[in-house]
Amino acid sequence: MLHTPGTHRFEDFITDTARAATADDLFGTFTTAMNRFGYDLINFSVPRDLDIPAEFNRTGLLVNYPEDWQKHYEEKGLARFDPVLRAAATHHWGFLWSDLEKQQSLDKVQISLMRLAEEAGLNNGIGVPFKGRRAQIAGVALASTERTDACLGNLDLISAYCTQFYAAYKRLYVRPASQTFTVLTPKEEEILLWVAAGKTDEDIASILTISRNTVDTHMRHIFRKLDVTNRVQAVVKAVMAGIIHP
Repeated sequence: MLHTPGTHRFEDFITDTARAATADDLFGTFTTAMNRFGYDLINFSVPRDLDIPAEFNRTGLLVNYPEDWQKHYEEKGLARFDPVLRAAATHHWGFLWSDLEKQQSLDKVQISLMRLAEEAGLNNGIGVPFKGRRAQIAGVALASTERTDACLGNLDLISAYCTQFYAAYKRLYVRPASQTFTVLTPKEEEILLWVAAGKTDEDIASILTISRNTVDTHMRHIFRKLDVTNRVQAVVKAVMAGIIHP
């Protein structure tokens, strides 16, 4: 049943999340707040955030989706087709799952995945992506076990709660600045990923439609920032630091 937002002020939520000493405590506080708005199913994912340790960069970081659905999703590799995941990578604000079918040209596999999710009990879905520096990608997916639309539809308010939750989570696990390497630009990271894939400078220039000299310039910047002298060292150091994930 949907409760009114007034039963738990946003100011109280900020205070409660600040008090959380562990991720489990924080997720419990967040789950309670979302339940008040009609969302009892939550998936918090951080595919990429270099401000926190690499072991916390993954999908399904904190999740209470039905276990059968989680197992099926992983075993079948449904992340490859999931339109919600793709939308989270391109959207900069909250969105309704239902809008993806209306506004995008989903193929039969993607539409089938959406129906399977509903059969698994994931209804009235919302996605709230978080974008940030260093090509950060993270987000919260919310859903309801109730098929009827008993959820609060205020995307701005829901996004505010989700953003505060993510900020509180990062405060728990953010790495000290001394443990991070000099930031690479998105283009430098992209080039280094192609290097890790075994591509030559000429290959990369062709793939990215830039000149060979531009690739060489980016590589020299990468070497300087990572304090290395060759491509292998650059890839190894970037992987170890969590800068790239080949």
